[in-house]
Amino acid sequence: MEYAEFAVEYKRVFEVILNGRGDRDLTSDIARLHALAEQIDDEDDRDDALLEVTGIEDVISHGTGEPPSEVIQQARAAYAEAVRDDGTDNERLARAEEGIQALMDIESATPEEEGAIGSMEHTLRMLADALRPDVR
Repeated sequence: MEYAEFAVEYKRVFEVILNGRGDRDLTSDIARLHALAEQIDDEDDRDDALLEVTGIEDVISHGTGEPPSEVIQQARAAYAEAVRDDGTDNERLARAEEGIQALMDIESATPEEEGAIGSMEHTLRMLADALRPDVR
């Protein structure tokens, strides 16, 4: 399996979290993501995917009743803006790079929040790499 196939499913689950999952139980989604990550052929990509699954597990471990912190709300807003899929590839690349910087600039995060922010940042870096004309 290629990382790109995993990334599509990862993004779908991550967007559920970003948009508020309500009472939805993501246990089966996480298990599916973990299984997909294990099937990735490239070892580095597989390790990255497993790290991302761990990031999602950290985010949902807070429970559905606990509101997100200011730091996480700030990170989610930056991420949501950065992953918008409208505009040209150059415009999307610029938004992704701005999002990466915005996430890197967030201060006062707890270790758990840093893990969640790191997952968002990693996803944006992958998006930026995919949008760079010299990488394709």
